Amino acid sequence: MNDGVASSPMVVEAKYEDVSQLNFSKLYSPKMKSVYWRYFGFPSNDNDEVITKQNVVCIKCHKVLTNHGNTTNLRAHLQHRHKDLFKALCQENDIQVPPRKTPRNLNHPPLSKRNVSSRRVKLEFINNRNHHENDEDEDMDEAAVAAAAMQAEDDNASQTMLYETMVPLTYDDADNLVEEEDRSISIEPRDLKYARKRKSTATPGTMHFTRANIKHEEGAGGMQVRSYITNLAEAMADIVIHDVRNVETLYDQGISEFIRLAMGNLSSLPMPQKIDALITEQHASKFVEIGDFTRDFTAEKPYSLAFEQWINVEQRRFLSIYHHYLSDETQCVRSIMYATIEYNEYVSFDEVLADFYLPNCTLAIVSYDDEEDLLQTYLKEKNIPVVLCYVSVIDKCLRHVFALEEVATAVEQVRDIIQRHSAEISSKVAELPAYNEHFPWTLYELLKFFAESISWSEDMDQLVITAKTVTEALSALVIALDTLRGEDMPLCSMLSPITSKILIKKLGIAEQDEPLMMNIKRTIASVLQSQIIANDTLTSAALLDPRFHRLTTIDNLDSCVRMLTQKYNKVFGGSMGTDSQSGDSTEVAPASVSSAPTVTIKTEPNVKSGSSSAAAVAASHSAKKSKLELLFDITEIPSAPKRDADSTVETDLKRYRNEVIVQLDESPIEWWNKMGHIYGTLRDLATLYQGVPGVVNLNFKKVLREQIYDYNKRFMLTGSQNQIDAILFLNRSSSLKDTIYV
Repeated sequence: MNDGVASSPMVVEAKYEDVSQLNFSKLYSPKMKSVYWRYFGFPSNDNDEVITKQNVVCIKCHKVLTNHGNTTNLRAHLQHRHKDLFKALCQENDIQVPPRKTPRNLNHPPLSKRNVSSRRVKLEFINNRNHHENDEDEDMDEAAVAAAAMQAEDDNASQTMLYETMVPLTYDDADNLVEEEDRSISIEPRDLKYARKRKSTATPGTMHFTRANIKHEEGAGGMQVRSYITNLAEAMADIVIHDVRNVETLYDQGISEFIRLAMGNLSSLPMPQKIDALITEQHASKFVEIGDFTRDFTAEKPYSLAFEQWINVEQRRFLSIYHHYLSDETQCVRSIMYATIEYNEYVSFDEVLADFYLPNCTLAIVSYDDEEDLLQTYLKEKNIPVVLCYVSVIDKCLRHVFALEEVATAVEQVRDIIQRHSAEISSKVAELPAYNEHFPWTLYELLKFFAESISWSEDMDQLVITAKTVTEALSALVIALDTLRGEDMPLCSMLSPITSKILIKKLGIAEQDEPLMMNIKRTIASVLQSQIIANDTLTSAALLDPRFHRLTTIDNLDSCVRMLTQKYNKVFGGSMGTDSQSGDSTEVAPASVSSAPTVTIKTEPNVKSGSSSAAAVAASHSAKKSKLELLFDITEIPSAPKRDADSTVETDLKRYRNEVIVQLDESPIEWWNKMGHIYGTLRDLATLYQGVPGVVNLNFKKVLREQIYDYNKRFMLTGSQNQIDAILFLNRSSSLKDTIYV
């Protein structure tokens, strides 16, 4: 940073989306009457343009101070930080500095002498307030100053901050005002005065209703500031987008009055039509970019679609459409919210999905189970497989369990008891779990709270036992979701293996199980079996994932081989020398394919405990295991397979399942890039499933309270379809990192 004082530059107030982009290279020292301004200047850039006048910078130490329009902070900084310079300045200009006195107030007891003598932060006070001719905002409440000083007494860092930001105005600085008046309005929350060193947790691009706070970082070559409001209409549009709210809510009495006062008693707010126009303009600009990317990408590479159905407070049905694909640059699955449409019988999906080349769509994930639905009928006509979102499958299991007569009766009794004793319970616990009909997990939390958090009388023992039995049986679903949460983007290839493991490990019927436990396990297993295990597409995806091909259920292997062979011939134009088309397929694995609906799993060959390789593997994985490794407990290492001269889908799959063993923490995408040449047909087929997640979006990773909060915000959206689409689209684009186009 150049400490030189530039000549008189022009003043430019710019709005920065990211405050870290605001850097200064020069300091502009204005022509002021006060001698203190010799050692301070406004930050300016290489073009001699003042960046902001809400802060000044010390030429000697580069300390950034807040500019209140007077020299109090300037004088205090020199007196505290540069004592010799300040003493010489006072002697040269014959400046008399009155002694600092502790402010007193009749309503508050005076501070003790011990506190006054040990206090490093000295406060100035003058008894005659009539001597001041400054504005009312320069007068500080004496009691607040004294309280702040007492708080700072035990914190050395706070003492320094209080000295430079909270010194009362005790001099008449009316003649020291900046020549060029700047009326940029900003708000500074009260807590920022006491915590200037607190890091901002807001994401780049969000609004900060705070006074600009420039902080110099040594060696960074620039400054960091918090952005402030320069365009009220744009700021109000950002509130609508970030908070997912209707534009009309900005004009409710409370928030509109707050905005007017915050902007300096503003006479009127921008019209709602202007806010709508700004949101529409932002959406149109970004949607054009997404449309171009979508048409180019889907025409050349495989991808998947996801559809989330929801309703609003007006009972209108909407459909949010997501586009998932594999990024060539990062080799990770990316997700884009493409659009939100009002879902009715007049929707034309040919027009809605016009940007997508549907023959390259590998799979469609839906959040609701309705095979006769208009959307699912359309997708089947386009030969696009449809799979129910795994989160929706888990919710379906929960609803089936809570619909059981014995469980439903127990839940009703628990809700009645908790409601009856709610006042007494609320006095002992922080918060009671609330039931929400759209989130069946709230019933699980309610039963768990009833059984584990409260001690009941003996007459409640049977009900407590029932609640514990239900929550224990449902713990299998908790493990399944928790395993998915451990992944950055859970792929569809994980669903069948995870479900197989849960069915065997957690939902198997044991002799000691009570009738209720067995009934719940069978209910959950039937849903998982029909929705996940019996799905050929999910089984095929698991077979093509080198981590899971040996860990998934093999009930439908023959049909999977036929499906993969047909897909290979159609997509890649291969000519298979196999009779799979006729329905006759030879066995492709040593283990026979069972036609019974029993859940089976093929175990891997054991590694000898005495071998050095086993010891090395155990040592490398003893430090930390992923949730997948904890679930499957696999420690084998892959072998080095060899390539056959002639291969088909069937022969490649047989060799692949017999030869390949891959660690669970290895990336399947990287493995196929490295070893795929050995299994040529499977490598090509694997590319179709590598960008297909097993969920619609990642909302399930949030805690239940946040999921309900987000649901309620979206539920309250009203207005035109275009307006709702724009708000949701821009909200996701601004809050997620997975909207990068490569």
